[in-house]
Amino acid sequence: MRHKPAPVVNSRKAQARSSEPRKSVVVGEASAKGTYSIEVLRRSMGVLSAFDHARPAMPLKDIVALTGLPKTTVFRILSTLVEFDMCSRDAVSGDYSLGFALLRLSDIRRRQSNVYAVALPVMRELRNHVGETVVLSIRAGDTRVHVDLVESLQDVRRTTDIGVPAPLYVGASAKVLLAGLSDAEIEAYLARTPLKAFQNTTITSRAELWNEVRLIRKRGYAESRGELIRGGGSLAAPIRDHSGATVAGIDILTPENRYTTEHRTRCIAELLDAVAKASARLGFHP
Repeated sequence: MRHKPAPVVNSRKAQARSSEPRKSVVVGEASAKGTYSIEVLRRSMGVLSAFDHARPAMPLKDIVALTGLPKTTVFRILSTLVEFDMCSRDAVSGDYSLGFALLRLSDIRRRQSNVYAVALPVMRELRNHVGETVVLSIRAGDTRVHVDLVESLQDVRRTTDIGVPAPLYVGASAKVLLAGLSDAEIEAYLARTPLKAFQNTTITSRAELWNEVRLIRKRGYAESRGELIRGGGSLAAPIRDHSGATVAGIDILTPENRYTTEHRTRCIAELLDAVAKASARLGFHP
């Protein structure tokens, strides 16, 4: 008996028909996975952001309360962060804290800028001349961030936190960075930024802040007496690049008992000399 030949099927058409619905499913799955991955990343950043100087180490329940995420979700995120050394867990208390991988990454980021390599030897020399803590600061959006410091060797000294943002209108280093912006940039910043008081000496008037900006531009340095944190005086001046743009600020922190008129005058002279050296190495020639 002869068998009828099987009907000829156009394999290309069949493949196209069979693949069409699969494509839509695959694209949908990929889209869903991508959205899920972004949400997981966002939640992970929220867990990391829960830690601060007031809460450097916390139990799981506190992190759950701060993030508002389910306990199982926070536990899974923390377990992964611990695995990659982004967080660590104390074997005795069970508390979580930030891991050393973050310190390694922050050091890489800090060293990406030529400003750091140029400023560090100048900062050490300045510290040795004035005997006070010297800080390097940069602008990060609408904030000032301290990225490094050379600490005073004296028994009584001022210090500061690295990586903690502060508004651009508060403190000497912040005001130096603010003054380095164009007038239009400053106006835009003030339009979106309420000037709230951190201390009694904090500038909260736009007119007064503009006068401060003009004074900083005229004399080349900024001064603060406890505008953000009480306990002394600070003097800051800008580091400029080859185009004349302010790319960083160097800040001298002095305890109240040493912030005399004589010491202040000496610090200003040494500070202006230091930033001139750093700026020259970046190609700035006024």
